[in-house]
Amino acid sequence: MSNQKKNVISEARKRLLTQKDVVYTVRCNGTHCDCSQFGIDCRRGFFSLWLQAVYGIYFAKKLDTTSYIDFGDKPYMYSDPAQYQGELNFWNYYYEQGNKPEGRIIPNEQFENYPLRIWKRNHLRKVHQSVVKNLMLNNQVKSYIENLLSLFKEFRTLGVHIRGTDHPDEVPKVPFDRYRTILKAHLKSYQKIFVATDEQALLESLQDEFGDRLVFQSAIRAEGNQAIHTDLSIQDRYRLGLEVLADCYALAGCDKAILVHSNVSYASLLLNPELKYNLLETKESLSKRLKTELLYTLDHWGIRRM
Repeated sequence: MSNQKKNVISEARKRLLTQKDVVYTVRCNGTHCDCSQFGIDCRRGFFSLWLQAVYGIYFAKKLDTTSYIDFGDKPYMYSDPAQYQGELNFWNYYYEQGNKPEGRIIPNEQFENYPLRIWKRNHLRKVHQSVVKNLMLNNQVKSYIENLLSLFKEFRTLGVHIRGTDHPDEVPKVPFDRYRTILKAHLKSYQKIFVATDEQALLESLQDEFGDRLVFQSAIRAEGNQAIHTDLSIQDRYRLGLEVLADCYALAGCDKAILVHSNVSYASLLLNPELKYNLLETKESLSKRLKTELLYTLDHWGIRRM
């Protein structure tokens, strides 16, 4: 991986992107994922790409440059043109962003919107205020999410995100007993527990223990160890995106959440930067988080660039 600082843009690049006819186009450029090993164009998860889109809009806004999210330049794990009259850009399945602006298309470079997770309220609030609060779900997706929220919005609800199959080597999994222990400790304070997870077996275990206090959506979940979004036997790719998107909005709508080192967990805080939460983490993920937050703070103070 390049040693280029993640938030440094050259003067030449800045001059290019601030020209009046430029449309800054956000897409996966394929240089920081292992897609080529699998014979497909992009195997990244929904919220890895969602964060890239949000950071891309944020980056373009700081330059006062027009931006457009184009996850239709190649096949992605959520591409489902059969359901959308040939539309490849899966971002448009869920969000309204209007027609593609006319102008000179300049694709993003890797580090301009690299999806770092910075677990600091001031950062979360800035990105939410600048970008996330202005994202417009289409009516169909908005209705689906509202129906999910209606299952628990009248109750005091604790959300929990249990990361199962996705990237177990990159991010060490939190032992299931830690989830169980913290959920039990919160039982007296909450009437419902909303669960977002990609693992069917974990959900069933929680159902056995917490019964009808548990709330969740009827979703496609993994029966084994393969990440659900990389299972190409699942034909309804739109549904995969819809369900993980709804889980994230539901987590953001809880009174408090138990989160983990995951793009889904992190995105819930961008949707609701005031959300109370506990972050479950291993020693390895704690070390990485503290290092990233230290660099972010030093950069913010002008001491060291990230």
